[in-house]
Order: sequence, then structure tokens, then C-alpha cells
Amino acid sequence: MATNIQKELTADYYLVRYRVGPNQHGLRLDQFLKEFYRRRSREQIKHSIDQGQITVERNQGPHLQVGKLKPSSTLVGGDQVLVMSEKLPEPPVNFNYSVIYEDEQLFVIDKPPNLPVHPSGRYFFNTLLTHLKTKGGTGIMDHEDFFFLAHRIDKETSGILVLAKDSVSCANLVNQFAERKTQKKYLAITRGIPPETFECGDAMNRHRNSRISLKMECMPESEGGQSAYTSFKRLETRGNYALVECTPKTGRQHQIRVHLERVGFPILGDKLYGQDEDFSILFYDRERLTPEAEARLIHPRHALHSCELGFTHPKTGEKMVFNSPLPPDLREFFDKQR
Repeated sequence: MATNIQKELTADYYLVRYRVGPNQHGLRLDQFLKEFYRRRSREQIKHSIDQGQITVERNQGPHLQVGKLKPSSTLVGGDQVLVMSEKLPEPPVNFNYSVIYEDEQLFVIDKPPNLPVHPSGRYFFNTLLTHLKTKGGTGIMDHEDFFFLAHRIDKETSGILVLAKDSVSCANLVNQFAERKTQKKYLAITRGIPPETFECGDAMNRHRNSRISLKMECMPESEGGQSAYTSFKRLETRGNYALVECTPKTGRQHQIRVHLERVGFPILGDKLYGQDEDFSILFYDRERLTPEAEARLIHPRHALHSCELGFTHPKTGEKMVFNSPLPPDLREFFDKQR
């Protein structure tokens, strides 16, 4: 039995489900909610209850009635508390991802560009993790449902990504990445034509002088740099651009982008590397491109794609390898340069 939600669930609102555990039996409703909404005052929580934005589902038996909800309502173990909240505006993203493998432990996703993987900054609902969690943005968000990231790729980077459905599987995959037992390959379009094969083994860490907090730079290990190594193979050329296969042996943040800039062949469309600081700051402050910036970048997103990922299944021990071809936006740009 549940109290009724007085507002229809629309694109402007979302529901989160919280389960009342045995150790929370007997808690007042407002005390229970305060555990999850620490920034909300008791008065704000009371207002949400009075407005019908809080509901309690109780199906333990016909003898247990919810009654009219109020802040002092006593919860019973097994209750489900649903909280409706208003969505804040977020920048648009590309939800055209595909699930190329799924089982009880894993999701393997082919991610499009312009899709953040996890909530950060102005993005919460418009992220891959939240979209999966809400079953495409329409389902109720269950507070106890989690997907775990074993590794990450940038918002603009497309391609293969693996997510775990439980913490044990995630820990196994994280260890595989840390111990360099995974198989990773990327495709990048570079500005300029590099040698047929080349490498960069310069250590790197957070940039010491940049005003952009996430920017990395190469620096000696004696000055705090962390070991990093990437090998490269030129596959094709078109005009003054090259399609390059990148094989990172380590997994530092922005490693491929930093190493390609270091050797003099920055990635096409990169707004952070291969650009001057003032240009990068303008983009990261506004997170949108002016026509002048688009013309300068030539391509609207950095041309990096995770084309291959191999790992050992955390439960079955099976060797698994997944591939993704160069996506249409990068292939079309590259082929037009003939």
C-alpha cells in the first residue's frame, strides 16, 4: 500500500527509491530522509512530504497501514521510500550508445562521443551511468543499484568501455588494468604525419602551471612524474592528417593525448592539448564552441576512439576481446581529406 504522488512523473522530475533496512526499523520518516538529504532542513523535508513528493510503499502485510504521511510517520523494515525531485537543466548529450555485451557481472558499452560516463560538474542525468541506472532515463532510480567503473574514457572519446555490476567484479577488473593484464588499443587522427612507428615513454602528472585543473603534462619522475608509456603505429594518411593506432601500456589520465602532443603530432580537435592556454580556458569555462573556435579546431571533438579492449572475465576466467570500428564522424572527416 502506498500514499499517492500528487504530481505526475514527467521529464522535469525524477524518482529515487530508498529501502528501509532492519536497522532502520522504527525511524521517523524525516530522520530517515535526513540521512540522504543532509543539506535539506527538516522544514524543507516536511514541505516535500506535505506536497506529496514523498511516498512510502509498504507491502509487508495488510495489517500494516501507511496512513497519512507526516514527518513523524514511523517506518517499518522493508518499506520503500520514494522521493520525487525536480531535474535541473543540463547540457545536451549523445545517448546513442550500444550495449554490445551484458551478463550478471558486466556491461560492455560502445560509447558515442559527447556522452560523459559518470556524474560530474553540470552532468548528472545526462551521463552513461545514470542513463543505465534509470533504464534509459524513464525508470525509478534505485538508491541501492550501482554500476562500477573499472576504467574511464573522456566525454568526447568514443568507443569500448566496460562497467561492472558489483564491487567484487569491479575490483577484479581494476586489478587487471593496474597490473597491465588488459589489452587496450585506440585510434587517433593526428595533425601532421608521424613516422610509421614511434613511441613516447615520458612520465607525466598534473600540470604545474595550467589554470585548468584536469590538464596533465610530461615531467621527469624526479619532479613527481608518474611512469607512462605509449606505442604508436601509423595506419593511413590523408593530406596532412594521419590515422594512428595507439597502444597505452599504462593508464594515466589523458595519456595518449599528452604523448601525441609531446612528440609533435597532437590529436585533431583537441581543445586542451596542442592549443594555447587562453583558448582552452575559454572552452572549459563555456563548454561550447564559437564559430571561430570550430574553424580553429577543424573538428568539433577530439579524434580519439577506443577501438579494442580485452580482459579476463572476473567470474568465468574467459578471455574476452571487444572491437569497435572508427565511428562515422571520424571516418567521414578523414576520408574527405583525400
